[in-house]
Amino acid sequence: MGALWTTTLATVAEQLNRNHIEWMLLGSAATALRGAAIVPGDIDIAVLAAEDVTRAATVLPTPDAPELAEPDEPSAWISTAAEPTLQFGDAGERWTFGRWIIDGVKVELAHIDAPAVAGLMIETRAPLAWQERETLHCHGHPVPSVPVEVQLATMIARQQDARITATIAAIDRTRLNVPLLRRAISDKQSEVPAMTVPESLQRLLAQDQIATD
Repeated sequence: MGALWTTTLATVAEQLNRNHIEWMLLGSAATALRGAAIVPGDIDIAVLAAEDVTRAATVLPTPDAPELAEPDEPSAWISTAAEPTLQFGDAGERWTFGRWIIDGVKVELAHIDAPAVAGLMIETRAPLAWQERETLHCHGHPVPSVPVEVQLATMIARQQDARITATIAAIDRTRLNVPLLRRAISDKQSEVPAMTVPESLQRLLAQDQIATD
């Protein structure tokens, strides 16, 4: 996707900010925006309210109809004026979802209602992460983003060792909120008990614990 994704992100950020839609950048795009040496495959965004996915369709470049009347795969579905969102899931995890292709870059917005994880500090589905949002910038536009500490917990659960290394290399470790990282790892372990914290992060957590004792 190359550097083109940052231009698309700036376009999306401008529209969401201007229209007062509460949002948060997630996933690989948030990691790359921090300077990590990775190229995101798409732009993943959470919105605070389900109706804001529909609102986004009124401010983002949304076609009147899909290019394909009946896409062969759900992955080919995109938001249109007639059908701006998809809703799926169940009472345990209910998604309101939209997808756009903007200047050749896939942009996905979602609100996920998941009551079971409401009290956990985890990425994507839990509201607690919204309280710790970081503001990054893309071509001069503010980009509210998931905390890097919460992202690191997700990477650990997914065994994304290369991405963890790239992220740690890109950020200022002296500004890392280690208590938040410890909380995010613990909360993620409630979902993925077998996750193993890499040695580099174990050392960082141990050093912080010694300093606070």
